[in-house]
Amino acid sequence: MDTTTTRAFGLGALRAVGEPLESLDASALSEVARSVTLAQNLAGATRLHAAHLLVESFTALDEATHGGPGADTRPAHARLDPADRARHHLTAAMALTGWHARHLVTAGVQIHTRLPRLREAVERGLLPEQLAIDAACRLAGIPDDIIGGVESDVVARLTRDLAGGHRPSRTALDTTVDASRERHDPQGAGDAVDAAADKRTVRFRPERDGMTSMWAHLPSGDAEKLRRRIDADAAAAAADAGAGAGRARPGASWGTDQPIRISVINSITRGMPNRVEFVTGAYASFDWLCEELLSGGDAKVRFELLDPQPGTEDTPEAALKYRISPALAERIRLRDGTCRHPGCTVDAHDCEIDHVIAFDHQRPELGGPTAEWNLVCLCRKHHREKTFGHCAYRPGPLGELTIITETGHEHHTRPHGPLAQARDRILDHRWHHHLDRLIADDGHLTNPPGAERALRATSRGDRPEQPTSPERPERPGRPA
Repeated sequence: MDTTTTRAFGLGALRAVGEPLESLDASALSEVARSVTLAQNLAGATRLHAAHLLVESFTALDEATHGGPGADTRPAHARLDPADRARHHLTAAMALTGWHARHLVTAGVQIHTRLPRLREAVERGLLPEQLAIDAACRLAGIPDDIIGGVESDVVARLTRDLAGGHRPSRTALDTTVDASRERHDPQGAGDAVDAAADKRTVRFRPERDGMTSMWAHLPSGDAEKLRRRIDADAAAAAADAGAGAGRARPGASWGTDQPIRISVINSITRGMPNRVEFVTGAYASFDWLCEELLSGGDAKVRFELLDPQPGTEDTPEAALKYRISPALAERIRLRDGTCRHPGCTVDAHDCEIDHVIAFDHQRPELGGPTAEWNLVCLCRKHHREKTFGHCAYRPGPLGELTIITETGHEHHTRPHGPLAQARDRILDHRWHHHLDRLIADDGHLTNPPGAERALRATSRGDRPEQPTSPERPERPGRPA
């Protein structure tokens, strides 16, 4: 969920508070906390810079002692990687684990040698240290030919979120990187998916009280199928227990009479491929869905083809009714993905759907309508906070939500569920198609858009020749 605020971090040194914190009001305490956070972020930027300089120092020391890469006569096993030496040094100096030290060094080198936009954001104190490390390490695997575009997308998303107080999770970061890579290099993104599928694994670890935890790293399609089967089994077992059959036996059945509901966002008509979208933010290809249907045996599957156009489920009659239809509720959950309160990651399926502008039960035409733009997902905790708290809420046409806090801060949030992501991809596709028609290969604007490309296509014989207007006769008295 994207968030921005009208009051950004101020740049400058942390100032001492001249009076006890207990004497400050809520607004002043909020500013103190923001100032301390800025100081922490700037300290993290210094640590990342120090890690990079430490690697350079060990590299220079190694070259001064043994010569450059071509002059070093030592066998390979006798050469120590400067990054490894820096990692070992920081492990002892900062009391870090090897994992944290390795990521600190990798991030420091990446930020100061390969990621100028991320470096600028870090040096301004806009990113927390750990988020900067996660982003740099994630971008380390992006090829050089597309790193500029991917880095720009990722940094813009992170800074936009953090400006409003919402810290993106690692899952959200991974989703942003994957989406940007798919846009800039579809073939490379597909190859990365295939390579990752070869590394799928499942691990079991004994826990206390006779329990065991299971950790799985699976393709999104397989994981979603497993999740739905487990949910269906749990629901069937709970139904059996409620019917008086005694306590349900765990693992009693993998089958259920309830059909599996699969939502497919219809993007074909807008120039994008259809994809199977999951509320959790993952997705699978349409080919995966077809394969599952062919190999599903007796499984029952119910399709729901969703139009990404906003408001397709809104009707004048439904707008005046308080009850939300199941189809509209599903669209809201697919659009939002999680609770819409900044920083909350409760899944949309576990949230309640609330009217941003309150519904007027006495005179519905005077209150907030039951329409897509006026509905958001809120977990039970934040639903109560909206109802009984003192913040103001304002909706937007595409599911945007502005929250004005008691201290005067404004959070402008955007939904990031699969339906919202599909809309963003469609808009991005249309924009790049427009730019492709508007800007010629030499960087100049074409008038009308696409004229130069149409002319080149005609000269190659790809299109039929267009009729030309007859030459105008020369005017008397004008030179030929």
